[in-house]
Amino acid sequence: MSSMGRMPTQAVSDGYLTMMPDVHFRTGSSHSDMLECVEAGTRKVIEMGYADPKRIGVTGHSYGGEGAAYVGTMSKMFAAIGMGAGVVDLYNDFSMNWGWSYGVQGGSGDTAFQYYLYDQGRWGFSPWEQPDRYHNESALTWAPKAVAPFLIMHGTSDPTVGFINGLAFYNALRYNGKKAVLLAYPGEGHHLGGVANQKDLTVRFMEFFDHYLKGAPAPKWLSDGVPYLKKEASREPAKH
Repeated sequence: MSSMGRMPTQAVSDGYLTMMPDVHFRTGSSHSDMLECVEAGTRKVIEMGYADPKRIGVTGHSYGGEGAAYVGTMSKMFAAIGMGAGVVDLYNDFSMNWGWSYGVQGGSGDTAFQYYLYDQGRWGFSPWEQPDRYHNESALTWAPKAVAPFLIMHGTSDPTVGFINGLAFYNALRYNGKKAVLLAYPGEGHHLGGVANQKDLTVRFMEFFDHYLKGAPAPKWLSDGVPYLKKEASREPAKH
């Protein structure tokens, strides 16, 4: 697995029912639109008798990752959340150079203005025109409301969505007393390139959801954490 829940094959093979909702997007409410459609689709699946309402998770990566983060803070329908490489503070990200900083220089360095105003972001206005909308649609704003545990994945050299998003969201959740685990992959980008890192994410992803959705015993890394020195010893160089 090179990203958070991108391919449902492993989950289906392990006995999960996987739903991929079709989100109807409007201008200026992308994350609220994801929340609306994901909850509506989930209610339908429960109504059809396919899912246990107490054992449902939600996951996403990149644009889907910021959606999963927002859904995870605003909804009470899900028992576990997987969020990969997603923007959590829209107001701040609007002005960031696209995929470039003095520490990470793999991106173009262009601004995200086009993306936020007219492209996938679908906002249609700047954060100075409607600051409340940008704050209210950002998962970071609502970290105190989260109830489900989060598994956050981010490459530290991500040239598309800065690693600071995953780290800041993890810190916000922990500060507010929420359950959260951050899988930080040094040297990795927006998707994991190293095979060992892909395997590591796949194993931890499934163990996390197996614990919270199937009642499997918590693996030691989830219950006790992983010491920094042990992580350093087992770290694999990124491959791009």
